[in-house]
Amino acid sequence: MDLSSPAEGRLPRTWIALLRRRVSASLAATTGVESSADVVRYLLAGADVVMTASALLRHGPDYVGTLLGGLTNWMTWKEFESVSSLRGILSVPPDIEEAAYARTGRVDVLETAKFSYSRW
Repeated sequence: MDLSSPAEGRLPRTWIALLRRRVSASLAATTGVESSADVVRYLLAGADVVMTASALLRHGPDYVGTLLGGLTNWMTWKEFESVSSLRGILSVPPDIEEAAYARTGRVDVLETAKFSYSRW
């Protein structure tokens, strides 16, 4: 059985960031979630929920506490009071045309944002 890895998260995060303000559906992150940093990145992109099976299979069910603890510590450090206050702040604005946005290379801001919004 092949388990997902954090390297697989970039494309889904990009799509979540593009879709966040364009669809009236919940967006779930399900690929490449190994650490609390991955949880944070998905939430910043705009995921409504972040799920992982691979990390729990690797580390055991108690690892959920590690993920939640890391998210809580990061939110405290960055002074976010709730998950909803950080969800989607790096999503692509709805008035931006997706193809033009991608052509200018600004989708890469999702990957480099970790330097501004996280310590990982």
